[in-house]
Amino acid sequence: MKVAIFDHVAEGYDAWYDTELGSVSDQVERHLAQSMFKAPGPKVLEIGCGTGQYTGWLVKEGYEVTAVDISIEMMALAQKKIAVIEENTDHAKPVHWWHADITEIFDQLETYDGIFSVTAFEFIPEPENVLKILFSHLKPGGCLMIGLIAGRSAWSEYYAEAACNNPTSVFARAALYTKEEICSWQIGVSVEIGECLFFPPNVQTTTEALSLEVKRKGNPGFVVAKWVRV
Repeated sequence: MKVAIFDHVAEGYDAWYDTELGSVSDQVERHLAQSMFKAPGPKVLEIGCGTGQYTGWLVKEGYEVTAVDISIEMMALAQKKIAVIEENTDHAKPVHWWHADITEIFDQLETYDGIFSVTAFEFIPEPENVLKILFSHLKPGGCLMIGLIAGRSAWSEYYAEAACNNPTSVFARAALYTKEEICSWQIGVSVEIGECLFFPPNVQTTTEALSLEVKRKGNPGFVVAKWVRV
């Protein structure tokens, strides 16, 4: 197992969501991603579960989740969160945890009703090829959905500056794709695209952010792509 680039930031990762900017960003991203993901059955593979920000939602929705992450440190935090949710959610299905690099376990995957990933494919090499393989592991009617920080946006500039100022930043290893690039990927069927995060990282308040979000001007900072197997 390779050293995971997120291991060294795991402890402070969730602090972003406690800031005003992090909270409102998560709010709009989560609304879009959760509204677009519709699996026809219970069996879901989550790629890049991180600290469990979306794993908990999947559990509460009643899915039987297999959560994969390359970072053992991030996954440990996710396991603590999900243990609490499982204790307090009636009939919650247990999460199957899998510490692995998704590109190294294709031959061990099963077939799934849904495959879900948010802010992981920025760090996965050759995403088009990986998505093709994952798409083949969907059951008929199954949904493959990824959420990504969008390229050519105020947010991609923000993360590029962070990487420039700090070479150890995880974003020094990120590839940020535009909607047009994602739409060009040949996965097997046409893609459905959702967009959000139309406010910049230097927004001052939640109220201002949400006001700009409604106007939807300029390039989005976050893109969701979904493919459904016929």
